[in-house]
Amino acid sequence: MKHNNMTEGREWPVILRFSLPLMGASLLQALYSFVDSVIVGTFVGETAFGAIGLLASSIMLVNFLCTSLGNGVNIVTSQFYGAGRDQDVKETAMTAQLLGLAVSAVVILICLVGARPLISGLLRTPDNMLVYSLQYFCIYAVGLLFQFVYNVCYGILRAHGDSRGAMLFLLVAAIINVVLDLLFVVVFHLEVVGAVLATVIAQAGSAAACMRYLNKHYPEYNLLRKENRMWRREKALLIGRISLPIMLQTSVLSVGFIILQRLVNSFGAASIEGFAAEQKVESFIHIIPSAFSSAMASFTGQNIGAGRPDRVRRGFRHTVLVAVGISAVIAAFMIAFDTQLLSIFHISEEGLARGAAHLDLLVIFMLPNSAYTIAAGLLQGAGDVKITAVSSFINLAIRVISAYLMALTWISYRSIWWSLPLAWSVTCIINLARYKSGVWEHKSVVQS
Repeated sequence: MKHNNMTEGREWPVILRFSLPLMGASLLQALYSFVDSVIVGTFVGETAFGAIGLLASSIMLVNFLCTSLGNGVNIVTSQFYGAGRDQDVKETAMTAQLLGLAVSAVVILICLVGARPLISGLLRTPDNMLVYSLQYFCIYAVGLLFQFVYNVCYGILRAHGDSRGAMLFLLVAAIINVVLDLLFVVVFHLEVVGAVLATVIAQAGSAAACMRYLNKHYPEYNLLRKENRMWRREKALLIGRISLPIMLQTSVLSVGFIILQRLVNSFGAASIEGFAAEQKVESFIHIIPSAFSSAMASFTGQNIGAGRPDRVRRGFRHTVLVAVGISAVIAAFMIAFDTQLLSIFHISEEGLARGAAHLDLLVIFMLPNSAYTIAAGLLQGAGDVKITAVSSFINLAIRVISAYLMALTWISYRSIWWSLPLAWSVTCIINLARYKSGVWEHKSVVQS
């Protein structure tokens, strides 16, 4: 298969072609998660929906560990690819796959051991939701093996400018998940266990599809062939050097959301339900900036490896303008139909009111957040990963501290969403200032 060289041609069309399959894949992923929650809320009840919803921040944490490793693999591989160092590309790709298997085993073990202290202790899960939450989290944790496999393989593909398989992988997952959700929950009445089993099996399907695609179109990276297997310690350390700051950044961010979830739980069932429903709807507005951010990381990686920061700057300007414009249209739609969107989950009236108020404020401030997200993708693609970690820590500190302080006042449960504006605005300024400084141009992990 002809690899997609992102160091040639007009910048914006190259980024757009790469982004579109990512948007389609993210939309499918958001849809099947959305449908999963609707089925649980409709056929199991609002208690089960809340029990799964309060795990969102914890699930986000373990998911971010998977995607962080995939992003690290993408950045290192794309820079080697842009520099034309084919042997280093192969060594990185093969080492990354073995590294992913090892890391997944460690993360799964930690999740299983820490499930009860996390859910019962830190999150203070209500008694009527505790069993549901434990069942869901433990089964989900076992399925992380498939997520690590998927993210590493997909990181290799993205490094080559190949995002076309993304929709196929997630389409496989979406179909499996919806069909098994209906079968396990509606027909077999397996409740929360049925919902999470459907999700894990769907993730296994997407991992298998991704590996099959990689092995077919890039046979030189086929781990099943003995002659391809190789472990290069220096490549593993390089991937770790890039991945660990991203993992630290996302982990601390997720821990912050866990602390916020604890605050949400303290305000009762209405806040838990409203927050869970809002997060499901919110996931759709993140699709555009997240896809452009991933595209920007791969685009930047290849062009920094090739010594072309000028292309990165031109591509970034166009990408931010388009992303902010599209986000504004989506925000207007969500504000106009907030209660209709949230009522699909069959939550209580008070939960609906709280979720709508949260959603309305969030989508307005998604505009600066879109610029922040795309700038983060650029900086990470260049290898300038420490500044994005710092900005995330500042984001987290502002949001957690302000939320807990406002919770002591008349603002009460509204503190969850009123903590957003300042946090997102400050981190947007930090990332854009770093971009303007040009320091990222000299952070390449490889030389052409």
